[in-house]
Amino acid sequence: MKNFVYNLYKCLTVFLLILSFGLVGVSQAQDEVRLRIQARITPKISIAFKPFVEKTGTRLHAAIRDTINQVLVRDMKVSGVFAVRDLSVKLTDEAGESVAAFLDESGEADLSLLRKLSVQIMVSGTFEVRESQIEMNLELTDVVTQRKITEKGYAAFDLTLRRVIHRVADDIVLQMTGERGVAQTRMVFTSQRTGAPELFVADYDGYNIRQLTNDRARKYSPNWSPDGTKIAYTSYRDGPHELYILDLQTGETHKVPFGGKTTLAPRWSPGGHHLVIGLVIDGLSKLFLSGLDGADLKPLITSYGINISPSWSPRGDQVAYMSDRLRDKHVYVVNVDGSDDHRITFEGKYNGSPAWSPRGDRIAFVSGDTLRQETGRLERIFNIYTCDVNGGNLMKITGNNGIEGDNVNPSWSPDGLHLLFSSDRDEIGRYNLYVMSWDGTEIYRVIGDSNNRQPSWGPRP
Repeated sequence: MKNFVYNLYKCLTVFLLILSFGLVGVSQAQDEVRLRIQARITPKISIAFKPFVEKTGTRLHAAIRDTINQVLVRDMKVSGVFAVRDLSVKLTDEAGESVAAFLDESGEADLSLLRKLSVQIMVSGTFEVRESQIEMNLELTDVVTQRKITEKGYAAFDLTLRRVIHRVADDIVLQMTGERGVAQTRMVFTSQRTGAPELFVADYDGYNIRQLTNDRARKYSPNWSPDGTKIAYTSYRDGPHELYILDLQTGETHKVPFGGKTTLAPRWSPGGHHLVIGLVIDGLSKLFLSGLDGADLKPLITSYGINISPSWSPRGDQVAYMSDRLRDKHVYVVNVDGSDDHRITFEGKYNGSPAWSPRGDRIAFVSGDTLRQETGRLERIFNIYTCDVNGGNLMKITGNNGIEGDNVNPSWSPDGLHLLFSSDRDEIGRYNLYVMSWDGTEIYRVIGDSNNRQPSWGPRP
């Protein structure tokens, strides 16, 4: 099924890509890499990481050094762009025996060995602690030509060190692809770590968790505004299930009233000036377009049945959503003026929670057609799939490795190369948050230790 992209662009070989890197050819090479990323067929750039060292040559700040190296290596691996070789780890044979060291006794890299292994770029750097400030210097070197591609300085404090390292990683991705990375992004989610589900925010890798709400009322469906300054969500705080908007800059929350109607799954428009929401009318959920203050309410989907879980196209001209109008639950797409309302999923009996990729080419959704025996009765197993915007080229991206559990609430990264989701795959059945590559081949747990659900991946800063 993964052949859906192979007719989009002809893939250039890695060798030709690297030969194009130079003072004149960097821009052209970036364009070629960008095309391949857009086509989702990019072979990973083979990159060597030479650990950052303290500029003075001492080991006075080993904890800072280790943080820089560990976070940067992880960021580059999770980016999905690079195949990372850590030069502090010796080369081994098939039996796991060490056969060569990448670094000599003085710490210099063996570039000839790296070239034999088809490594293209080497990342290296130094850092220095001056009073309370940490100064870092990044270097990117073309292994083939042995020319320096980039040299750039950064400054951080203890409390901002991880954030600045994420910026370094994003700059490396930008330099090599012409497109910014997502290491500086954040996620919002609901968690029961303090009791009732409250809103929490964390860095994309699960660090720096911070609680946003504390009124002990259940929260649902948090969603970032496109500029990253606000979060829309629903809550029972004042009785009925209503819409609230939290301003992250002021910390203030205000309710958006809809005449006391139950409000479901708010989603910001790409321009940030409107919301699409579900309103329960006569026991059934209908979709409406609304201003941020609840005014200018316009019906979008009012057909019979439950119509819920909207997701905007990146251009803001269409909305994907789930409907059970034909009894089974399926994903539909409609123009924002209500025209051309059509179904795009046809397999199974339960397909919902659509999430439109920021690249515009794929829609992720949850399917619950697989059944399992649980406590004496059959229960659905939920997995995440993606498809083209017309429903073609269906791809199952969770549940392929024998690990059981429900996988729900998909949310795309801003670059469209990753998905954040919630799963109860751990040994005691708690929901935790995971990040996976767009095709499901690489999965990382980012938030654990409690019931964590309904994540929304925030925009780039």
